[in-house]
Amino acid sequence: MTATTLGISIGEAIPDRRLSSNAYSGTLQLKGKRVRIDISESATQALSDRDEPLLVELELYFSCLVRKQIRFTALQQEPGRDSDCTRVMEGLYASFRTVTTAHCRIDETDGKPPVETLPVKKPDLFVPDWLKLDFRAGRWLGEYGFKNDL
Repeated sequence: MTATTLGISIGEAIPDRRLSSNAYSGTLQLKGKRVRIDISESATQALSDRDEPLLVELELYFSCLVRKQIRFTALQQEPGRDSDCTRVMEGLYASFRTVTTAHCRIDETDGKPPVETLPVKKPDLFVPDWLKLDFRAGRWLGEYGFKNDL
């Protein structure tokens, strides 16, 4: 599956006022866990204006620190049934992965350290409880968290 990264969002706060009555609200399953999702009206409009599907990848990064990150990726085609993506609505898919640095010697790394998928025995314990998506000033924004973040 060919993909183009459109942007990365490191937990930009999406105010509840952006999630008006015309926004989308629902749930999806990620790694066996039910996740609440809210999508602003401008994001649903931007999705309907797209010709290709969009993948929202929730990433939990473990290294010297823990970082939450959301990647927005344009897909050339709909993901297959065997992919790790969950369909949220037409043209929108989500996935979740935990990653760690391949090694922790920052002084030996030129630029961003390489990451590898971190296998976890119970991934549902790491999957967030909620996800918010927005589209502002031509840019995709995302925020996710856990019940205590609400």
